[in-house]
Amino acid sequence: MFFTNVSHDLRTPLTLIAEPVAQLAAAKNLTPQQQTLIRIADKNTKILQRLINQILDFRKYENGKLNLKLTEIDFAKSVRDWMESFYTIARKRDIKLTLVSSDADEQLPVALDTEKIERVFFNILSNAFKYTPDNGSITVSYGSDGKVLTFSVADVGEGISERDLGNIFDRFYQVDRIHPNGSGIGLSLAKAFVELHGGTIAVESTLKKGSVFTVTLPVKHVAGEVTEAQKNIGGKEVTAELDTIDTSLMVDSDKPLLLIIDDNRDIQKLVSELLADTYNIITASNGKEGLRLSARYVPDLIICDVMMPVMDGLECCRRIKNEVTTSHIPVLMLTACTMDEQRVQGYDSGADGYISKPFNSAVLRAKCTSLIDNRKRIKELWQSSLMPAPAESKAPQPEKKDIPTGDIDDDFYKRFLAVFKAEISNSDLSVDKIASHMGLERSQFYRKIKALTNYAPVELMRRLRLQQGRTLLLTTDKTISEIAYDTGFSTPAYFTKCYRDAYGETPSEVRSKMSR
Repeated sequence: MFFTNVSHDLRTPLTLIAEPVAQLAAAKNLTPQQQTLIRIADKNTKILQRLINQILDFRKYENGKLNLKLTEIDFAKSVRDWMESFYTIARKRDIKLTLVSSDADEQLPVALDTEKIERVFFNILSNAFKYTPDNGSITVSYGSDGKVLTFSVADVGEGISERDLGNIFDRFYQVDRIHPNGSGIGLSLAKAFVELHGGTIAVESTLKKGSVFTVTLPVKHVAGEVTEAQKNIGGKEVTAELDTIDTSLMVDSDKPLLLIIDDNRDIQKLVSELLADTYNIITASNGKEGLRLSARYVPDLIICDVMMPVMDGLECCRRIKNEVTTSHIPVLMLTACTMDEQRVQGYDSGADGYISKPFNSAVLRAKCTSLIDNRKRIKELWQSSLMPAPAESKAPQPEKKDIPTGDIDDDFYKRFLAVFKAEISNSDLSVDKIASHMGLERSQFYRKIKALTNYAPVELMRRLRLQQGRTLLLTTDKTISEIAYDTGFSTPAYFTKCYRDAYGETPSEVRSKMSR
């Protein structure tokens, strides 16, 4: 009753929102960013309207006030018409969508409340699309033996566990471990519509292999000729439910790289549009994909949702922080839950900050900027530890600051130094060889060193060689040529040039000062 009353109250303001948003979405004078934002709003007002209608219809069913309006239709033609709205999405995602009939007759007359059965079909097929990966397949089958009409939707998606199978038709029940989003009312309303017809709806599913939803309806007939069923759900509704809102983001090498990990495509697009001016953006739809992209691209910042399918945000964050190539990346957790227990879990997993849904765009930008700036300060500390010492070595040196970095980052840098120092006299020592010694790809090693020190590996190696050369110059009697070869420079002349560029004086000038 509470949901019903609230739904009635929401209808008026939602109508007043939906129409102006629809008008704006059709406007031709908006910027690309404004168009993307208004399309997100338009899409989600349609979804909200559908959810409210579902709640009101379900309440009518519970009160026995939801009646059937049977019409004699050709089910074979109707199901083909309903399928048409889904082919565009199928082509876009490279999903093989197939319609199979077990009935030899071209026509399949039956009396149904077409509006309700169409919504049952839409709900089941939409779920199949949501849980089927790109390049997968969905098969819709139908047929009749004259007494019973059956249609089914089979997908190759994530599947449903045995624990959840018995509950998925319960109202407001969500299969949390597979897909935590949604109202949890769609399937229960579909079941109600089917039962109004005297039929049944069932599901068979195997985790990681897919699901098959089957609807069985008794064949009934009403007086009159077969009429063409009015189509209530078209391409716009399917697009609002399933399509992603595309926007191309210009890549600017001067911008930090941001990875957004969220299974809600609209949240991805919204955050992308809000931050596109400041960041280059890549996105992932679950924790497993986010983990792969974080290792591949080593972004400067990650925004990660907590509740996601395949791998949740807490596990994703924990793995990012425990992986040597990504441990330094700041992670901002995005959550709809305000419970302290969940935040504690997030911080235990290594999260650097939290922001709650619904979020304020200014707060989101400020938190992202803060995390990036903190990372920059750590880079500056690494840089200061690698800067050449002043020419007057006897001058008092400022006290060295500890670098506030994690154990994994510290261990990584120590391992790098050990590998480098063991080969420092080798002028042929390359970045590829060091990366191989450390078990990393060249690109991963490069991005990790760059993220920690703000130096490219080649530049960092040169600075470390010069530091060692200066130490040998000031503390030993070795000749300049010996020092040059000991520190891996190909010729004494090249050592002298690099030394002068770094310290403002030549090795010979240092030695002459020492002999005075």
